[in-house]
Amino acid sequence: MKRKYLFEMGACLIVSVMVLSMLSGCISEEKETPAPTTAAPEEKHYKIGIMPFHTGCMWFDPFTAGGYWWLEAHGHEVIVENAEWDSQKMNTILMTWARDPDLDGVIIAALGGQEVITGIRALKDAGKVIILTNNDAGYCPEAVLEVKFDSYGANKDAAERIVEMLIDKYGEPKGTIILGCGDIRTTEQVIRADGYRDVFDQYPNIVYHEIETRMTAEQAITKTSDLLRTLPNVDAVVSVGMLEFMGMINALEREGKAFPVGDPNHIICVGMDTCPSIINPAVKSGIVDFVVDQPVLAYNALAAYYMIEYLNKGESALPKAGDIITPVDVNIKVKPPYEGMDFYIPSDAWAPAEVVDTMEKYGHLWIKTQHKIIDASNVDDPTLWSVITEKITDWGW
Repeated sequence: MKRKYLFEMGACLIVSVMVLSMLSGCISEEKETPAPTTAAPEEKHYKIGIMPFHTGCMWFDPFTAGGYWWLEAHGHEVIVENAEWDSQKMNTILMTWARDPDLDGVIIAALGGQEVITGIRALKDAGKVIILTNNDAGYCPEAVLEVKFDSYGANKDAAERIVEMLIDKYGEPKGTIILGCGDIRTTEQVIRADGYRDVFDQYPNIVYHEIETRMTAEQAITKTSDLLRTLPNVDAVVSVGMLEFMGMINALEREGKAFPVGDPNHIICVGMDTCPSIINPAVKSGIVDFVVDQPVLAYNALAAYYMIEYLNKGESALPKAGDIITPVDVNIKVKPPYEGMDFYIPSDAWAPAEVVDTMEKYGHLWIKTQHKIIDASNVDDPTLWSVITEKITDWGW
């Protein structure tokens, strides 16, 4: 009797163990998606510098924030300095950072391109990891990556849309255009203007008049106004940069030629970058047809992600030429650390991003992000940098 009892008890124990094992297996197959802002407990913490052209600027503050917020959310220390639109001051800051023994890496928007190569080389010589964002620094093998959108392709896209609008107006591709070329000393703005030229030049009946404004609203107002008064007809005004575009919109209003979409007197109005003042209101009112917007909040978030990957795992963690990066490949989303902002940035508009082999030309690879067309239908998107910036008075640096 005792043997029978022990046998039954043993059998029960075996069955119980088998059941628990099966349950354990089922439970282990359920995978949880990690919170996008949670740092792994074993992850090392680093000190990273972010170097924009300028702080206290409606564009460069959110540009900086995309990486700043992500790094802080993952437990890293972040320092930011203000170059005040001065390439020599940026060089001085970068050389000072190079002497900081605790600094591990720097994300740089290279003001003036090669003008800041001295500071970049000082960082490299000090063993700091360098990633460029927004614009290049000429041939710069000191950087491991560069992150920016396709300046040429985005503006070529805009030009093709304008041609379609002219065809809708006249039944053929013809018209007169004022093309704002920004600052011809800046490579990125020359490339953007080329995107327009290469499309417009395909059509003999499209004539464009270029103005160079040093990317200032003041010069844009004066030069656009002069052409609006002297040309017999203007079908479109186009700009390659935000400040210049603001001036061109003001010129339309000053000359009494700011008519909304749908009005027979409407002048096609297209520019680069959204902005909470002048540009976004003009989009909403129909004066501006559309704007080419950069994924401002994604640039430094992507750079920060790959910076930490590189510091943790080395060169093998970097993407390879020909890779296509999608949002599921990188954990870059972060919730803005402000009350009432219950969403994550950046949006996925930056993707898919192609990794382009620019080793021969620039000495490093380029993560080429997408751009986004903003019009009256999406100008109030709460994840746009130009909407977020209206709600923040203190960026934290």
